[in-house]
Amino acid sequence: MKKSLVLILFLILLFPAQTSATTGELIKGQSYNAVYYKTSDGQRYIFPNQKIYNSWYADFSGITTISDQELAEIPLGGNVFYKPNSRLIKIKTVPEVYWVDEFGVLRHIISEKTAQDLFGTEWYNLVDDLPEEYFLGYTIGDAIDSSFSISVFEDWEIDDNKLLTQRALDLQEQEEEQDGSTQSDGANQEESEIIVDAEDQPASINLTVTTNDQDITLEWFVTGGRTDYGFAIVKSESENPIYPEDDYKITTNSSAVQYIWNDVQGNKAFYFRVCRLNSDGSCGIYSDQEGVTTGVTDKTSALVLSAQIENGIAKLSWETEWLSIDNGYYLVRGPQENPKYKSTTGLWLGKEIESYDWAGLSSGIHHFRICKYTGATLDSCVNYSNDLELLF
Repeated sequence: MKKSLVLILFLILLFPAQTSATTGELIKGQSYNAVYYKTSDGQRYIFPNQKIYNSWYADFSGITTISDQELAEIPLGGNVFYKPNSRLIKIKTVPEVYWVDEFGVLRHIISEKTAQDLFGTEWYNLVDDLPEEYFLGYTIGDAIDSSFSISVFEDWEIDDNKLLTQRALDLQEQEEEQDGSTQSDGANQEESEIIVDAEDQPASINLTVTTNDQDITLEWFVTGGRTDYGFAIVKSESENPIYPEDDYKITTNSSAVQYIWNDVQGNKAFYFRVCRLNSDGSCGIYSDQEGVTTGVTDKTSALVLSAQIENGIAKLSWETEWLSIDNGYYLVRGPQENPKYKSTTGLWLGKEIESYDWAGLSSGIHHFRICKYTGATLDSCVNYSNDLELLF
């Protein structure tokens, strides 16, 4: 009898009972670690990472496990935003810091003094540094200065933030009346690029494209994450092609790093992107965009660096060829040929910048290169330019 009770207890612990999901509940499937919130309108919203989850909940004790089938039957609404006034956030690749308001609205903090005035001298400890894909769905609101008055409900819920409660609708109406304009509904901004399998998304996919007449060779480098379901390679005559709306090819090879798109007809410009396929067949994170013109031979993505010396200053300038710059550049300098990111002196420059004057250089030989900055966690530079040697 005692052995039977022990066996029953063991089976209960090993195979916990499945329950049906109710609204306003934290849920997860049997086979996946991703956690969702089921809203009062019957949709599930994913927490993209633990930082966002912890802005709402202190622990994981309230999560209900349901069957994978039941989870799949609940429509996916999008991402859960940060809880208002819980943290300050920024994108890894840019310096701007934002305060999180209701409804997924981000407000730029205009200066360090403003941050100190509103959040104290150690305001920087409140900042979460996030990948760019986690900003999908947010709305950029008006910037804030030291005169801004922070006022949010302490008991604000996710249903409120998705405009599913009366008090949220009343608050939005009040805000619209105050500023005289219609506030964008952050809950309705989540469109085609909803990120599922959030915990497994790569930090970045960096794409290069070359063409030889009608054949296009695409090569990509994936940083972090998992690619168990392969990739979609997407092509369009318009910028930022989207899967599956635009022309595409699929590879289920999880370790693929290259695809040759043969016989692309027409002497015209095409744009390409690669995305990581999710478990549900949708696209997760996309690569940067690259454009090529077919019918032309040996058009290669490249950065070309040039310089002249004036009054002891290296006046550097560069041009991009068949290369899309999304996160800016990184300019590196060193005493040896072909300096690299982080192993030598360098600085980040915005994507709109095309020249830089490097002053204060010592006598001797200096080597310079510029690269496409990715913001990835491993190697943040790809597509290095030519090495430039200058003698001072």
